Amino acid sequence: MRIRSLVMASAIAVLSTVVPGTASDGGNPDPGPVLTVEPAALDHALTCTTDLHDATRDPVLLAPAFATDQQSFGWNYLQSLPAAGIPVCSLSLPDEGYGDLQIAAQYVVHAVRTMAADSGRQVVMMGHQHGPLDELWALTFWPDLPALVSDVISLATPYNGTDSARSGCDDSQECPPANWQIATGSTFLTSLAARPLPDGPSYTSIHTKFDQLIYPQPHASNLAGAANFAVQDVCPLRPVEHFTILGDNVAYNIVLDALDHEGPAVRERISNNLCFTATMPNLRYDARAAITGLKYLAQVPRHLIEDSVTAEPELASYAR
Repeated sequence: MRIRSLVMASAIAVLSTVVPGTASDGGNPDPGPVLTVEPAALDHALTCTTDLHDATRDPVLLAPAFATDQQSFGWNYLQSLPAAGIPVCSLSLPDEGYGDLQIAAQYVVHAVRTMAADSGRQVVMMGHQHGPLDELWALTFWPDLPALVSDVISLATPYNGTDSARSGCDDSQECPPANWQIATGSTFLTSLAARPLPDGPSYTSIHTKFDQLIYPQPHASNLAGAANFAVQDVCPLRPVEHFTILGDNVAYNIVLDALDHEGPAVRERISNNLCFTATMPNLRYDARAAITGLKYLAQVPRHLIEDSVTAEPELASYAR
């Protein structure tokens, strides 16, 4: 059973008693930019499993890309991680990930603070495609966050941009804000790359060499300072693409390796025997999942028509 997380202002005030590095005295880190999204909207976007409050291990925050949390993760990690005893929260943004990633990062900030306060533990950031870019932006520009995060784990994320978005936006002269921002050479990615990775969390980036949307690989998804994996590093020629990486057994076991050990995933701990199993455990293939997938396909044209703009969003003042 999953519940909507409540706004926890009072709990956040006592973070110093449960999470190292967040003392409520004069040693408090700078909280960073003021969140401009309404608190009710921030809270409504976050959904958590009921075991968050009694977590015995770091809970995972799942951030989708051009989709809702159910569309991206309802048939895979929202099934498999709770089955493995791992508390999970997920974000579902009102604009379904097509809007300004700088605004999306505010939802991440609120989610991490809420999860850390409720669980008394650090949080694992995880996501697909540009979901982890929202998370990394939050980590980079909100100074209190790195102490609250133990790991960042990404699937098919364009840390260095993707040429598909670059050519698509340049050719059409219009794209949704997030498309501009994940394009190779974007101002958003250039600003992010100009800052060092925040100290504290461990970083694991997982990609597939056969990604039809995020390319060229491995350059697009290689994050300097992270443990970088292609699923084909474990199983050569494994036929995994941009979306099937979400249910792939090798990718899942790399994720588990990072979750089960201190630090990032390590190749030597990943068994080659995984190559004989295609999908991760507890995948949900049913009518509900099919309907969710159809809703995802139906929303894409609407966003491309209604949300497209002629230029990348301006950088926020704090990032210039």
